[in-house]
Amino acid sequence: MNIYRMNENAQLPEYATKGSACFDIKACFKKGDFLQGFNSWNKAQKVAVKGVSTVQDAFQLPPGIRVLVPTGLIFDVPEKHVLKLFIRSGMAYKKGLSLANGTGIIDSDYTLETFIMLQNNTDSLVQITNGDRIAQGMVEKYTQQKFVETTKELELTERDGGFGSTGE
Repeated sequence: MNIYRMNENAQLPEYATKGSACFDIKACFKKGDFLQGFNSWNKAQKVAVKGVSTVQDAFQLPPGIRVLVPTGLIFDVPEKHVLKLFIRSGMAYKKGLSLANGTGIIDSDYTLETFIMLQNNTDSLVQITNGDRIAQGMVEKYTQQKFVETTKELELTERDGGFGSTGE
């Protein structure tokens, strides 16, 4: 898959091991940047990248804030494929971060920079440093379905109820 590096400091994705299903995607920003964020009331909020402690290029994400973290990359997703973005397990477990949209979807006709939409789910500031492995990606083939309206109600199956209907 072709990848265009918009920023000379952007790092190409890498698979961590031979058996990795997903490749790691790293943050790409510098001191002085302002990242687009939103608070829990959906009010736009700029998040400043500055020197945090001994790190020159980092920002602190306040609790409950969502922010678009740049990757500096444009993915040339092949036709009939999708790039799915997930939070890295370590970011979720160790830092309490998640993807605000659950799973990011990059379609084959999206030709702009890829951003990772992080959300801080903790009650503390979380530091994100330039070059952190913040997400993982997987490319999958898909098929589009043709939708046909029907007036015939679907037959019931052995499922009983809705959510959690296959057992307790």
